[in-house]
Amino acid sequence: MAEILSYAGALWWSAAFVILLATIICGLAQPLVQRRRARRKDQPPVSAILPVKLLNGGFETAQGSLFAQDYPEYEVLISAAETESAALAAARKIAAAHPARSSRFFHSAASSAVSPKLNNLAAPLAAVQYDLILTKDSNITLGQSALASFVQNLTADAGLVCAVPVAVRPENLAGRVEACLINGHARLLLAASVLGIGFGVGKAMLFRRSDLERAGGIAALSHMLAEDTALSMLLARQGLKTVFSYQTAAQETGAPGFAEIYARQLRWSVIRRANERFTYPLEPVASPLPAAVAGALAAPLVSCPASAAFLLTLLVWFCAGEAFALAKKWEVSLWDPLAFLGREILALATWTHAFFTYEVEWGKVRFDARCGVQRGDASAAGSLEAAGLVGPAPGREVNEASTKAV
Repeated sequence: MAEILSYAGALWWSAAFVILLATIICGLAQPLVQRRRARRKDQPPVSAILPVKLLNGGFETAQGSLFAQDYPEYEVLISAAETESAALAAARKIAAAHPARSSRFFHSAASSAVSPKLNNLAAPLAAVQYDLILTKDSNITLGQSALASFVQNLTADAGLVCAVPVAVRPENLAGRVEACLINGHARLLLAASVLGIGFGVGKAMLFRRSDLERAGGIAALSHMLAEDTALSMLLARQGLKTVFSYQTAAQETGAPGFAEIYARQLRWSVIRRANERFTYPLEPVASPLPAAVAGALAAPLVSCPASAAFLLTLLVWFCAGEAFALAKKWEVSLWDPLAFLGREILALATWTHAFFTYEVEWGKVRFDARCGVQRGDASAAGSLEAAGLVGPAPGREVNEASTKAV
């Protein structure tokens, strides 16, 4: 039995190392490969939508970046579920500082969609002037040429262009742990991009309004909590692929608490498990902590102490990740060894936890990732059922009467 475990560990370790090496090579090559695929030459006007909620760290930098794009013509639409908030006040100040750029504010009070973000997008989506639509989260900072790169990647066979988020400016240990996790995912997403695989990542994405309308409009997305995944799947049914831009986007990390990042990572894990049932169980194969355990099991095959194999594996993975970050000019820190260990514990904890729940927390509201509403929330369930968003026939039109420009 011990020999079987050793060979199984050697097989796991070898597979994990091949994945590590392949993702590093592909991740480094992604900008060049994807730039060659981005063949679009024209620059049509764009409607850029910015949903706002909270005034988090880096808000001014992130919002200002949208107004500073090196692009010939685009409008900015800013929406919120609230009529007044600190985030809205800051957004108005930023818009006023850029009078040359057309901007409008919306109170988006729709409630028919499962996703709070999609409800926030309802009003501006109904009011955009142009066919090309960019949506950007309020904690995402774009490079000056990011909008142009998005459009360049939206070729005839592509329906959705997403940016891979890269964490920047963490301000505490929890932020560094989350930044390490986000950037570890970024390497995997960049590698997937080289292989022609795309995923809906809603931090910053570009699509055509006409494609969305042909696919059923906003109502066709309303039954899913992860609207970015829903949009990618919806467009795929129309024969349109999802691609990643050759430019990444900077995700302002700030100073979150450990409970906050656990809840957020658990939400994403549960959503991935609900929507990627075949690939989700395989995620630990690419993780260094299980690889270290596998290395310890395989150690007797090379007459090496198990503890040494365990620690050496973690060291190899950490150094490889740091070298990749340096090559990509991502932020590194003396705190990274501790953040690396915290990331692995957090990732495996949320991955395991997701097998035992479908409930997630978003904006202090609990949802069921399968149908979008917590089973115990009778009033919310009734509202969704009345709107046709829960059950076998999801999706009616979002109530446009509840959205208005302000």
